Formats: sequence, C-alpha cells, structure tokens
Amino acid sequence: MIFDRVLFDKLHTFSENLCRDYNIAEPKDRNSLVLYLKTLQQGIDSGEINSQFIGLTLYNFITSKETRDRHTTARVFEDIFGELIGVVATDTERRENPPVPNYIKKYDTLSNGQTWSISGDLSGNKREKADHKIDNYNLSIKTLKGPLYDIDESIIDRNFNNEINIGSLSHRALFIGITDRSLSDRRGGLGSPRQIMPLLKEIKDNGYFDEFKNRIKDYVSYVYQDDVVIVFKSGYKMRIVFIPYDTFDKAIIESLNQNDPIEEFTKIWYRWENNNLRIRFSSLMNMINKLNLYYDDITLNLENIFKNKEFMNNIKVLESLLDEKIEDLI
Repeated sequence: MIFDRVLFDKLHTFSENLCRDYNIAEPKDRNSLVLYLKTLQQGIDSGEINSQFIGLTLYNFITSKETRDRHTTARVFEDIFGELIGVVATDTERRENPPVPNYIKKYDTLSNGQTWSISGDLSGNKREKADHKIDNYNLSIKTLKGPLYDIDESIIDRNFNNEINIGSLSHRALFIGITDRSLSDRRGGLGSPRQIMPLLKEIKDNGYFDEFKNRIKDYVSYVYQDDVVIVFKSGYKMRIVFIPYDTFDKAIIESLNQNDPIEEFTKIWYRWENNNLRIRFSSLMNMINKLNLYYDDITLNLENIFKNKEFMNNIKVLESLLDEKIEDLI
C-alpha cells in the first residue's frame, strides 16, 4: 500500500510527462480529454513508461479482482482522475444552485400553493451532477463493475452492473398535474419498469403524454449538461465510455419518439431509488447507436503492463528497496 501511495502521489507528474512525450495538450475540454484517453491507451499498448505507471495505479486501485467489488472505488477513481488532469473533485467545493432558464421557470405555476417549486427542485438536481470541473468544462464520472478479464484476456466472471445512478431527478416535478397517484420508489410506482410502464400508459390514456414528453425534453436538457464518463472495472481491462451530454440527452429524449415510445423509454429510464434515477447502460447505448450519435469507447489493455517483463522487474526492485528500507527503520 505504501508503494501504491507513492504511485498515486506521482500521478500528475506521470500525466504531464505523457502529454509531453506524445506532444498533446493536457485535457481541458471535451476534445483534449478524449485525445488524452486515447493517447493513454496507445501508451499502455506500446509500453511508454508514464502510461505504464498510470495503468498500474488504475489496476491496483480500481479494476483488480480484489478491488472491483468495493463501493469505495467510485470515489477513488474520481481522486485518481483528478490527480491525472490536475483538478480536485467538485464535492470539495461549496456548491450553489445554478441559474434557472425561463423554459424551466414556466413550470413553476404547476407548483403554486406547494412548499416547493419545480425550478427549485430541478436547480438543486442540476447542482449535484458534476464530479469534476476543468475551467468551465464539467464531467460526471460513473464507475460500474464490468465482466472480469484475466491476464490472458479471457472472461472469468461475466457478472456486471448494467445500471447507472445518474443522480437525483425530482419525480414530483415530472409528474405533478398529470397523475393523481402518490408516487415513490420501490412499491410506489417508480421502483421498476414494471411499475412505471402502467403509469405512463395511464398518462397516455388520459391525454397527458405529450405534456410528459415536453417535460422530459426540457428537464433532461436542463439538468444533464455535463459530459459523462463511464468506467467499467474489469480486471485486466478498463473500458471507458465517453458520452457527450448532448448525445446522452438526445438518446433519452428521442426514445419517446420511437414506434413504441413507452417500452423504448422505460428500457433506458429504468427506476428511481431513494429519489436517485437509475438508467440502463446497454439500452442507452442501443439508442445512441440506433440514432447514430457520437460517443467514444476506449479500452485500456492493462494486461500489457504485466506482460512487460522489464517494467515489472523494475517494479519488483522498487518494492524490494522499499521493503528493505522499512526493515532498516524497524
């Protein structure tokens, strides 16, 4: 763990060296971030020394068989990512509700007489979305358990997590005035597609489906304006799917314009849990591909690090020297 901590503290130096060696800019926006991730992939495959150190840290802290199932890896990856690009996670900063545009404020008449407002709910939802902020560029980072690969690139455990927690979205703001049901997660109509589908069919039968579609379009476009990075923890593989916010939003919005809109929508818009909305990754990607929307899909072949005998021999030497030093001290 001490050696891992040393590697962790050197991450930004490794990252700066990587950018210098490949003559690329440090990531500050969408294009430079995607180029950086693809360059890291290239560096790991080619044996570039800084990429090897970065990949080894990612394996040890995030994707290894031993750490893959830990809930703490989500925050650890955010810390590693922040070290690489030289920023800190946004949850260390004081957050304030963002401004509310007029196309959202117009819905506040629906919550007249309530102790809450639609714009207040949605502004609060939006406030909590970004995990990292690079200048004016915001990122939302998600980590999921992916299929487990061994060093020979064979899948030894096919279990994976297909649900993405995309944070809070006020269901009372979404459904107020278009249903009389008292809604909640689990058994309250929002805990699964099996519960949500009848609710939406009822809304459609009562003539409110166009209103529902308009709210989805406006609410999603307002709340989800951060690019999404989804990291699959898969042992000797780390898959990184980069989805621009406009791709993310359009896939959800356009699912309601398909031939069977309720079925297609609920494949993606899966369920609420404790007011957090969970969507299905595979269904989201199916819609993105169906609509031919832009995204990037990058796999870091971490097994190449461990197959690099010269690099791993040097790691053993460093670990041995550290062990000897500890023995001298005690």
